[in-house]
Amino acid sequence: MEILVLTSLARVPMHGYELKLELEYKHVEWWAKCEHGHLYAALARLERNKHIRPIKRPGGRANQRVYTITASGKKRLLQALTTLGASADVTYFDIDMFLAGCHTLDRDVALSILDMRRTGLDLRLKAATALAAEMDPHVPAVGRLIMDHRIEFLRHEIAFLDRSIAKLREEPTWGPFLGASPIEDFVKSSNVPLESNRR
Repeated sequence: MEILVLTSLARVPMHGYELKLELEYKHVEWWAKCEHGHLYAALARLERNKHIRPIKRPGGRANQRVYTITASGKKRLLQALTTLGASADVTYFDIDMFLAGCHTLDRDVALSILDMRRTGLDLRLKAATALAAEMDPHVPAVGRLIMDHRIEFLRHEIAFLDRSIAKLREEPTWGPFLGASPIEDFVKSSNVPLESNRR
């Protein structure tokens, strides 16, 4: 949740409701394995750790806490994204979390992280394929199925990374896909159903 919040605040300062709306717009419960109920606890932790700070927004309500990312928050975000992007598929959503925030990195840096991830996955695929061949005559069907599943997963992830790298290289502009627009405006103009409306 903290990485998602920092990614959103790197785009534009927001208050809690706007952050919740952006997370619902991005359908994060579906792909990032986080719950919206943790948003305010994450905001409190990030503020306590000085990764975000409240600001006054022109025209905003006096009691509304609008947050902006700090220099330490940007550093924390960049470290987290680098770790997620280069990780060896520890969880199924590492790569999705990286892609959601990769616009905060320089494009060449983001692409080099994805290239490193791809190299690591390729090495793991070769090792898994060799191990499966060695194990094949000695394990029951269930063992072979488990190894086949892992090999297919690695092949799929490599193909996905190849597509991702190609698409990010082709992008004419680099930055957050929501731009600097307030999330309410983006939600109204896009007609994408929010996560909370699909439950």
